Amino acid sequence: MGEPAAASKVHVMVSYWWSRGDSLANHHLGQILTRAAGVDEADITDPQSIDRALRIAVADPAALAELDEWWQMVETRRAGNGTRNPGLGLDQSIRYLTDRLDATAITPEVLGECRRQIAAVDQTIISAKDLPELARPDAEMLDLLGRYLEARSRVLALA
Repeated sequence: MGEPAAASKVHVMVSYWWSRGDSLANHHLGQILTRAAGVDEADITDPQSIDRALRIAVADPAALAELDEWWQMVETRRAGNGTRNPGLGLDQSIRYLTDRLDATAITPEVLGECRRQIAAVDQTIISAKDLPELARPDAEMLDLLGRYLEARSRVLALA
């Protein structure tokens, strides 16, 4: 593979695996990009910042090799599972459910919306069960899961 094609592939693959929301891997990516792009600190939460830093980094052969190793390590660590980190959407789902449940009147439509939200979150959790975030959850993930189960139980109790 030619040099521009290799750089393009690495850029795409790093962007893809960054977007999966693996906090530990993304922290490591931030360190690589900070060194390679010559900035004080790459903002690993901002897609435009990541893209800018990647464009600079893939032009450097040493950084390109390090980024190539990074995305392959992340892919291996996640066993190829591209499911987003379930923690990324769990907080919003909890807020959605509790806002609906705390409303003065819970109509059948609202209850149906909550059940659909639960089905979607349950499916996300099931598809991500082998990911590091759920296989070895940290305290933050355990807290999110506990809060989700509480909101889920409230909805199911109304059924």
